[in-house]
Amino acid sequence: MPFNLISLKYIDMKKILIAVLLLCSPLLKAQVELDGIVAVVGSNIILKSDIEQQILQYQSQGLEADSAMRSQVLEDQLFQKLLLHQAELDSVFVSENEVNNEIESRLKKFILQFGSEEQLEEYFDKKVYEIREEMYDPIENFLLSQRMRFGITADVSITPAEVRSFFAGLPQDSLPMINEEVEVSQIMKLPPASALSIKETKNKLKTLSQRVLDGESFATLAILYSEDPGSSRNGGLYKGIKRGMFVREFEAIMFSLEQDEVSDVFETEYGYHIAQLDARNGEEVDVRHILMSPKISPIDLNEAKRVLDSVKVSIENYDITFERASLDYSDDKATKYNAGKMINPNTGNTHFEVPHLDKAIAMSIEGMEVGELSTPIYLKMPDGKEAYRLLLLRSRKEAHIANLKDDYKRIYDAALADKQEIALHEWVSEKLVKTYVKIDPSYISPYFQYNWIIE
Repeated sequence: MPFNLISLKYIDMKKILIAVLLLCSPLLKAQVELDGIVAVVGSNIILKSDIEQQILQYQSQGLEADSAMRSQVLEDQLFQKLLLHQAELDSVFVSENEVNNEIESRLKKFILQFGSEEQLEEYFDKKVYEIREEMYDPIENFLLSQRMRFGITADVSITPAEVRSFFAGLPQDSLPMINEEVEVSQIMKLPPASALSIKETKNKLKTLSQRVLDGESFATLAILYSEDPGSSRNGGLYKGIKRGMFVREFEAIMFSLEQDEVSDVFETEYGYHIAQLDARNGEEVDVRHILMSPKISPIDLNEAKRVLDSVKVSIENYDITFERASLDYSDDKATKYNAGKMINPNTGNTHFEVPHLDKAIAMSIEGMEVGELSTPIYLKMPDGKEAYRLLLLRSRKEAHIANLKDDYKRIYDAALADKQEIALHEWVSEKLVKTYVKIDPSYISPYFQYNWIIE
């Protein structure tokens, strides 16, 4: 497998969703009968439409659909079906809640891509709940195959000597240029809601609670009024909830409720809620809730900016360290206990390539010196909340050709991935001896990495 040090590949989430929905659509399901089956792995089939839709997705990204690409698309699907087949044999499973959480996570990204939930629905001429239903099986299969793959490579490790040997074996004239990288810390301040706004929110929830007690549907009111994007369209319902899956304040309420009982208004880090127990199955509950957050005024927002202005002065006067200020003042739980250091979700470390940074952050740190603080910067988060944040440029690494001294972690990850690929290759070769595989002869290719047809 060719080695590429540039590991960040940004995929158009909108195109992924289109592909998923097309693969699940009734039109293509009807077309299956005309397309026929390309391959069978165990009890799992691959359809011609599966192959063609994946190729269309690649073509939409400007890639040429040559023989090598077509072979790779089929082999990728053969590998996924083999993982699913073995997952079934090994009784590997994912819970309904895990699938739903992944669907919600992806839907949030898709909605951001399209601009709004309404635009998403308009584009596909489907309600969001219909999109959720159509995504369920593909996402469940994806999670199963990922869990199976992780199990195969979980015990693979690598030594520093192996990392050096891996790097020494790379063609020195083809090492890539690494983009400029930075490390950034932040102190984020959410404006506190006024006492009046909190009181108004609680009163609204008390009114809704009374309407339920008077006979109105909790589910209908959740659809109309709840601000939780993960459940409002589903009548506020979360199913199969076990202890440890939600924040403690929420669990304390929902596990104490009787059937159909409506809770008093209670607070969590997400806002204020009322909840109703929909069903109890042993140690699991199905619960509905309505979430509301107190409205933030421009005066509240300006107060957050004022606090960060004061914090900036204190740090620059050495009255407090940035790390201590992050712990004392930041409202971002993901960074406040980590000296404010922002984590790159694509790599799991604190280094960001500048072209891949959030544009607002990239613009804010442009021209800053290492160790310099920004002025408080306005921030509107994906969930609509507004805040201000103070940025600290911790380090800056200029663009350079990859080397062990500056890029050890990146090279370590690549070397480990290479060793994991070897483990996967050995696993596939072993399982193919014991697995029924049938491929349409017209799709068998000399470009296959594995010997899928064992006589």
